[in-house]
Amino acid sequence: MKIIIVGIGKLGEYLAKNLVKENEVTLIDNDFLKTQDIINNEDVNYIIGNGLDSNVLEEAGVSECDILISVMEKDEQNVMCSLLGKKLGAKRTIARIRTPEYSSSINILKEELGLSMSINPERMTAEYIARILSIPSALDVTTFFKGRIEMISLIVKDKSILASQTIHNLSQKLNFNIIVCAIKRNDELIIPKGNTKIQVRDKLYITGTPKDINEFLKYADLIASKTKKVMISGGSNTAIYLSRILGEMGIDVKLIEIDPERCKFLSEVLPKALIINGDVSDQNLLYEEGIEKSDAFISLNSIDEENIVYSMFASRLNIPKIITKVNHIDLDGVVEQAKISTVITPHKIASNQILRYIKAMQNSESSNSESIYKLEDDNFDILEFQIKKDFAAINSKLKDLKLKDGILVATIMRGKNIIFPSGNDEIKLNDTIIIIASNNCEVNDINDILE
Repeated sequence: MKIIIVGIGKLGEYLAKNLVKENEVTLIDNDFLKTQDIINNEDVNYIIGNGLDSNVLEEAGVSECDILISVMEKDEQNVMCSLLGKKLGAKRTIARIRTPEYSSSINILKEELGLSMSINPERMTAEYIARILSIPSALDVTTFFKGRIEMISLIVKDKSILASQTIHNLSQKLNFNIIVCAIKRNDELIIPKGNTKIQVRDKLYITGTPKDINEFLKYADLIASKTKKVMISGGSNTAIYLSRILGEMGIDVKLIEIDPERCKFLSEVLPKALIINGDVSDQNLLYEEGIEKSDAFISLNSIDEENIVYSMFASRLNIPKIITKVNHIDLDGVVEQAKISTVITPHKIASNQILRYIKAMQNSESSNSESIYKLEDDNFDILEFQIKKDFAAINSKLKDLKLKDGILVATIMRGKNIIFPSGNDEIKLNDTIIIIASNNCEVNDINDILE
């Protein structure tokens, strides 16, 4: 596919790196100085110029492109670029529109401008955080099949009932269905087999229905009390979206922001939240506002290092849930060493949504790839496939399939029924299946899972 990306910030760069492997990608920006690595190391085309200039778009081949993605700094620029691209022949357009005041008008904008998709990283990040807070024991939560399936991750702690059990023995003990899809051990990612033994400090990725996930957490003695009080550091747009969602969930929100003018605005748009004008680096202020009584501390400031430091302080106070926003992916290791439970990166969350949409367009005649998720620093993919007649192993039992190493069939959806497969289950025509694939397995078509 021919894809044009206008704007080479964090989101544009991350998208380009993930799309260039399977697509012809052209980047447009006025300044590439900060992203020399993508120009030097990736097989991408790039044009120095203004994405709102029709001549620049035509030079990039907009009339023949399958998707134009506009992720410039300002919403208005992205709206204009998408409209111009559509007029010049782009088949589909995607725009980043993230201002909270525009959120109620998105559907109208999409219809009038012919937008195929609008992306709001801040709102998506807020929704993601809210899902995590709904299951306090989980480090993160991903949903499939319109919420009917969840994937959570958690750390195996000392004296856990999970430690030293093999995957097979664990499944034999449970009277409900969950799948251990992946294990991160140190820096290694493992797609487990039946004889794989769970170890202390493993990070497990577990899939199941919401009910079965809850039963698993009970079995593992990981049921935590519900989140009732949340403290948020930083009055960003993400904080606005999140405060609104948490308010609807009945959660008390205390938001600390240093800028007095911003505080006035936050007080107007967030009547259910308590807005505190103060400096989060002031420990006396945090104690006065009862940080140690909070069920969760969420750091959403613009500077990564500040978020890490504030979260480390909250960790010392044994706050049950700590969520930290980090924009620079290379800081993930630092955060892990700092014992911060959950790290979120907004441009990764947004790009996952775009990648899912694009993957759905890359249909083969045999199997339709519906969506894609990239997890664990892109070390493994979660793919949904709809099974069509040209799948080479229709009606074969899973135990008889010769799957490539690093491939796991996690879930089968057959009509309205959800199956967590064993070796005797079969993949049938029109099934939708979830595949877990490590990054050394390139899966573009469902037949790619077979040796």
